[in-house]
Amino acid sequence: MRQSIFITQPEFESKHWHSAFPGCIVCTKEPNRVAASNIIWILANTPDWLTIVKKYTQQRLPVIVMTNNLDIDELRMALQAGARGYVEALASKVIIEQVLETICSDATWIPGQLLSNLVGALSKANFNYSHTCNLDVLTKRERQVVDIVVTGATNKQAAQSLSITERTIKEHMGSIFNKLKVRDRIQLMLVVKGN
Repeated sequence: MRQSIFITQPEFESKHWHSAFPGCIVCTKEPNRVAASNIIWILANTPDWLTIVKKYTQQRLPVIVMTNNLDIDELRMALQAGARGYVEALASKVIIEQVLETICSDATWIPGQLLSNLVGALSKANFNYSHTCNLDVLTKRERQVVDIVVTGATNKQAAQSLSITERTIKEHMGSIFNKLKVRDRIQLMLVVKGN
């Protein structure tokens, strides 16, 4: 079983962390030892939180950023640093368990109320994302799909735009994810915008 480590500020702790993960570790600074099976949960605005996120994601550990106040800019910084999830620090036990289940399924957890804002912000933003990929590995049609999807278009909208079926779009998306080694649409958007 994967052990969760919560890095937080002094005197800030949620009972839900312990009820969701009874064997979790809660600390106010980086732990001395971290195992490959650990999940790192870090409270945004903890000293050097972005540096810590980058450090652990470079070690291929899943990192989830917790926040006291959902904020689109903070979410964008967390994702750019490599975080796999972004959640309210005082979320319920059920939500915390869902976050872990989602990121263990190799997906990204983003609160629903921020998701549409994020897609809009990413489709317009220019920024540097530290994921190397070669867009030249894509076929001409896959590149067309990418160009439409990164604007925030749904599969249905992309299919209509290219006069193909939604099922074909899904097949192209699977191929694109594999070729670019990305997990989901959000990471695809970050990769493409970073190139």
